[in-house]
Amino acid sequence: MKVEEYISNHIKYKLGVIVPYRNRPQQLITFKKAIQDYLIKNGIVNYELIVVDQVDRKDFNRGKLLNIGFKYAEEAGCDYVAFHDVDMLPILADYSYTDKPVHLIKNLSLPPGVSRTLNYDYFGGITLFPMDLFRQINGYSNDYRGWGFEDDDLLLRCKENHIDLLEEEIGQYGRTDIGSTFNGNDSYVAVNNPAKNIKQFTILVSFEIDQLKPDSYKPADLQSIVSFPGFDTALTYTSFYNFQMTFWNKRDKTVSLKSKKYPEGKYIAAIRYSKSEDDISTMDLFINGKLVDSNSYAKGISHFSSPKYMIIGAGNPDRKNEGHWFKGTINNFAFYDTAVSDRTITQVSRDNSFFLFNKASLDNLKIYYDFKYIKDKEVIDLSGNNNNGYSNNLKPIKTFVPAPLKVPRPHRRPGHFKVLPHKENGYKDGLWVTWSSRKNQIKYFEKYINYKTDYQKDGLTTLRYNLYNDYKEPEYNCTTLQVNT
Repeated sequence: MKVEEYISNHIKYKLGVIVPYRNRPQQLITFKKAIQDYLIKNGIVNYELIVVDQVDRKDFNRGKLLNIGFKYAEEAGCDYVAFHDVDMLPILADYSYTDKPVHLIKNLSLPPGVSRTLNYDYFGGITLFPMDLFRQINGYSNDYRGWGFEDDDLLLRCKENHIDLLEEEIGQYGRTDIGSTFNGNDSYVAVNNPAKNIKQFTILVSFEIDQLKPDSYKPADLQSIVSFPGFDTALTYTSFYNFQMTFWNKRDKTVSLKSKKYPEGKYIAAIRYSKSEDDISTMDLFINGKLVDSNSYAKGISHFSSPKYMIIGAGNPDRKNEGHWFKGTINNFAFYDTAVSDRTITQVSRDNSFFLFNKASLDNLKIYYDFKYIKDKEVIDLSGNNNNGYSNNLKPIKTFVPAPLKVPRPHRRPGHFKVLPHKENGYKDGLWVTWSSRKNQIKYFEKYINYKTDYQKDGLTTLRYNLYNDYKEPEYNCTTLQVNT
């Protein structure tokens, strides 16, 4: 870097580091020291640390606190800001000036008991914004109390205002053909459980997901694509826009394999269960031919063999209101009594012209459904093994392979951060920690579905709060604002 560029980036432009905060005193002490040392070490001396402390007893409001901090950063003459969580310490990060929104997290070092999925559209944690663009989108929403979704809303505000973003291309897989629609209410297929008394298997299924709509009366939204009912062992699509394979280990502890975020569309999923020579059990989840998650257990995996039926298109049809009904189209389904190779799974998933017979060995194929072959409610098993399925309320439909989906994602610098230990405040063990997060999720979904926020009516221009106290800590170049929201 030339001397002139260095001076421009590190001295000319003033950085405001804005930290939303409540009741984590030890983390705050650690953070102040860490961020000061890191900025100065990397030549950024023209900065101000702004801690916005929510002192009331209302649910934490991260977006509103960051808006308050931004208002102070304006008064302090900052040229750009870093919205920064208090529990993330920089290991490798670039805090230099930017003329567009930039996310700083690419890698996280996590403490035990804390999980994070770094999806393509992840916009929380640490985000840089030039002042003018943050004003243009009217800041964060003030309306997300409790954990989550204010950062998703922020990205949507950027897209709506045509702010410079990148695009993530999500491939759509399958083939033009006839499939069967599942109505999300009472459609399903039941077949005698093919996983009984076998040591390994592979499931492949080609499907298209309709628009998912959250149910405000339920704690979560799950659509089961394939399930072994009784113990809720299932491949599901969730309101986090991801796929999950949930199963049980031999200690009767539930385990979930999870994908990154995939918007509604057409996909091919594969579930593979295998055992090694030293009796290590492994479960793998593939989406579109790519391995997205895997886990192994010395004690094995249980409860696949116990249910009488395997279900396609629902979690458990006997639980009408909690059936986790799938809404969309299914084209093909296959069950193998062996662990199909990575190469074959990839070939089958990526070839739109053929599905199974041209690419995969028939030796271990025990069930093959092409969902245009249904007779008198029987889904015909084309493998020749007579494992026909019983269907309820399916309808044929013409399907096609759409163009790849292009979804917005932020510019991202290759930052690496250490996450401090803390209690999970969002989603844990399949449930929201607080109902306010669930309300945030539903609120955001309405905006996401319509790709339209209410940024003109909610943000910096409608910000209301009471300043309880403020004080300066010269040793950290830090101003703390204690506020009632």
